[in-house]
Amino acid sequence: MGNQGKKSGYLQGNAGFRHLIHNRMVRIFIQIRRIHWTIPRLLFLVLVAAGCSKEPGSLPFEPFVWEISTPMAEGMDPIMLDSAFIMASDHGFVDGLMVVRNGKIVAEEYYNAYSVDRPHNIMSVSKSMLSAITGQVLYGEYGLDLEDKMLDYFPQYASTSLDPRTQDITIEHLLTMRMGIPGEAENDYAVYWELYSSDNWIKHTIEYPLVNDPGERMRYNTFITHLLSGVITQVTGQGTDEFAATHLFAPMGIDVDSWEKDPQGICFGGNSMHMTPREMAVFGLLYLQDGVLRGERILPLAWVEQSLSPSTNNTHPNEWGSWKNYNYARLWWLGQFAGYDSFMGYGYGGQFVIVFPDLDLIVVSMAPNNVNPDTSTIQEWAIFDLVTRYILPSIS
Repeated sequence: MGNQGKKSGYLQGNAGFRHLIHNRMVRIFIQIRRIHWTIPRLLFLVLVAAGCSKEPGSLPFEPFVWEISTPMAEGMDPIMLDSAFIMASDHGFVDGLMVVRNGKIVAEEYYNAYSVDRPHNIMSVSKSMLSAITGQVLYGEYGLDLEDKMLDYFPQYASTSLDPRTQDITIEHLLTMRMGIPGEAENDYAVYWELYSSDNWIKHTIEYPLVNDPGERMRYNTFITHLLSGVITQVTGQGTDEFAATHLFAPMGIDVDSWEKDPQGICFGGNSMHMTPREMAVFGLLYLQDGVLRGERILPLAWVEQSLSPSTNNTHPNEWGSWKNYNYARLWWLGQFAGYDSFMGYGYGGQFVIVFPDLDLIVVSMAPNNVNPDTSTIQEWAIFDLVTRYILPSIS
């Protein structure tokens, strides 16, 4: 998550807000048309949503159709909300920003050649997706259990040269990032790039030296969740993408554009899915509605609750920009913005699905991911700032 002490380079505090108000009041009222929809444009967008940019009958499932509303109709101040989109545009790096309230799209904008139907690499939001996929397997008829030993699914990599503690690693340890190998950001992401450049990601992750006992400490590493993808492939007899397409994506009414694979053809568990912001928002809505979409249960309620339960015991105040008191769950992040509880799919550089259950609110963002860690931090904090200073205060 970058350098926590790094200050971002965007306008902050009262001076920044006064600058915004002084120079852009006219622009706010002009650009309010983007959110305070006219009837003709509203009807046009409903037609676009119904089409979902796919030819009728071209998909083997029923695409999710978003209802379009206005900020005022959903209890939001359109001027305050539009300020978030003006700032997003001014930052220059935001590729897309979307706000959903009461299950309806109230505002969305795209920048830098992105559009409503252009997929984006969602980075580690893929981990939250993988949590849902894992829940489908755990509650399906596949015999997978949280207490199963990870090595039972990779006997070909078990050897006497392994650290004996590797035998104790469970599926639960993978879901909570408590396997015991170093975090990926340690030593300037050296661990990440070492494993990514290897010829066998699963083998080299299993063999990587442990720095903690399994279950002892949370150390965030994408290759831990890649092991989960390998387990799912072993248990179901399908690629993780194939299993998910049938059991999660199609029932949600979304079509994941692509998903990177390792040298052995296993989907990159926890990274590099590509989908549109609207598809990301559908996923947020699925969890907001306790695993139900369009009146159909897709995820077991027990798994939704378990996957959003804290797996870390962080009792001390912490913060990352304007995101406060955060904890890790099972491939989801928990925390607060402006005092409101949230859960979040968190992707490097500013790929976010932030859900506020008490407000019936979902915020989705996209931003460049091919940036260095300091730039990633600046982008992430700036987007958090949009949420805290403009989007949340827009709610009446």
